[in-house]
Amino acid sequence: MSTPKLEQFLARIYVDPAARARFLANPRGEAARAGLPEDQCLALESIDRIGLEMAARSYARKREHKKPK
Repeated sequence: MSTPKLEQFLARIYVDPAARARFLANPRGEAARAGLPEDQCLALESIDRIGLEMAARSYARKREHKKPK
């Protein structure tokens, strides 16, 4: 089940390379540090890492295109 806290956590790891690296090094620990409940921490251990990186790159490209020139 998605919660606002989970959505905020996911948004952070999509857009912040340092947060994403910390998460990928220790998914459960980072999720717990973000205050997520145990069931969500466990679920995040099996996140699609390739999909996460692909989505992060896609969002970064979209942000670059939106920047004023």
